[in-house]
Amino acid sequence: MVTELLERGEIAEPSVEQHYVTFLAGIFRSVRFGAASAHGRANMVRFNYFLERGAFSREEDTGKYRVDFAGMREAVSGLSELILTLQGDGDYEGVARLMEERGFVPAELQADLDRLDSAGIPRDIVFQQGLSVLFGGG
Repeated sequence: MVTELLERGEIAEPSVEQHYVTFLAGIFRSVRFGAASAHGRANMVRFNYFLERGAFSREEDTGKYRVDFAGMREAVSGLSELILTLQGDGDYEGVARLMEERGFVPAELQADLDRLDSAGIPRDIVFQQGLSVLFGGG
């Protein structure tokens, strides 16, 4: 949907490619908090759908992920169509099937997430503020 807004000139920046990279990075960030919740499972549906459609790839030797912009564009459109159709049709069984088939963390991704945790990379930033931080207790 961001693609259409950019094409129509409703938003001018950043580029669609930057949006795609940020979108994928957001999935990684969210899933680090857990994939058991509805939000986490929805992120995994996106991740697995995009993976199946070639929207990104993982470099085996480095473990880094690379967005395929043309593939991502097609995958975003395809997933949007699928979700909107399921919602519009009120297809509860189809949604349950989608969640069952794609709402999980693949072993390779879990290994990459574990590697981030082992490296001590924080899941989020915690800001410490207040007078005690400024004045050392006061």
